Amino acid sequence: MNPASILTLSRLVSAPVFAVAFIRGFRDTSTLWLWLALGFASLIELSDLFDGIVARARKEVTNFGKLVDPMSDSLSRQTVFISFLVCGIIPWWMFLVFLYRDSIMSTMRIMIAYSGTVQAAKISGKIKAVVQATGSYLVIGVCLSHAHDIAVIPRTLWGKHPGFWIMLVPAVVTILSAFDYLVPSWPVIRSTMRNEKPR
Repeated sequence: MNPASILTLSRLVSAPVFAVAFIRGFRDTSTLWLWLALGFASLIELSDLFDGIVARARKEVTNFGKLVDPMSDSLSRQTVFISFLVCGIIPWWMFLVFLYRDSIMSTMRIMIAYSGTVQAAKISGKIKAVVQATGSYLVIGVCLSHAHDIAVIPRTLWGKHPGFWIMLVPAVVTILSAFDYLVPSWPVIRSTMRNEKPR
């Protein structure tokens, strides 16, 4: 177990702790729990940022890391989003947008790899990750402002929690990112479904 793998796996530990802290803080309007949630959200993002850097710097890029890193990314992000869902900040359909995109992408990577083709990373995927992380931080920040009774931040905006409008942007970017991956890869996916070699 190398340092990069430890960083990757740390997200699987940090994510459920975030969920407990955020849900508790939101329901009790507790600044302590919400600050704790912000801390664990930061640990998730920092580990995502540095595990690849550490692996390349130490020349310890492994197949384990290549497989577990996207899984840890997806599970930790979905844990954040399901926490928002449980608290009523985002609706079920928005959570499904995030969940289905990750599930479809994971299956698509397997199908493409099975065909002998390498799925290159796209800029839209990196933009999606940054926008999702930024949105999550902003939602936590709004909840903290409510807990601290900062009057300038409204409790509702056009009948919904401000976090809904914040996360609407990542939801749209997530959908666009999915199409950016799916459309160019469709011939390979279709060939795989037909058990043919891609042209």
